[in-house]
Amino acid sequence: FLDFVGGNTGNSVDSRGIAFSPTGDRLYLVNRRPPSLQVLDTSLNEQGVPANKPLGATDICRQASTGTVADSGDGERAYVTCFQDGQIYVIDPRPGQVLVDDIVLVGRGPYSVVAAPGRKRLYVTNFLEDTLAVIDITPNAPTRNRVVLRIGIPRNLR
Repeated sequence: FLDFVGGNTGNSVDSRGIAFSPTGDRLYLVNRRPPSLQVLDTSLNEQGVPANKPLGATDICRQASTGTVADSGDGERAYVTCFQDGQIYVIDPRPGQVLVDDIVLVGRGPYSVVAAPGRKRLYVTNFLEDTLAVIDITPNAPTRNRVVLRIGIPRNLR
């Protein structure tokens, strides 16, 4: 199931996050070794059994934590938290060309991420600074994939 990507093919380990598309036809798996987002077809066949076929994968940051999926109006995107780097990877998961679309700086230690596609927002908890970052995911907006609000005062780590 995890053997289709990376230099460690056959040895993929340390999966940290899992998300399904809104229809349930795609599985998004955040993996740390190799650092990748794997996309699988989970649509059901005539017998009601999931296909579980690889659709693609892309390299992501080391120390990825969790992910979510949202379509805010221009196609599905996967959003992966990168704890060590303070980033969110935005991934366009079209089959055959799964690509990193953007990288968003969000704060220290992003861990959990939740999408509100109807509001065209993404909410990210920054564990190491005790804040919440709000990201605009409105298609074609000048602020797309940018932090538009930070809730809380960043904790100073010394």
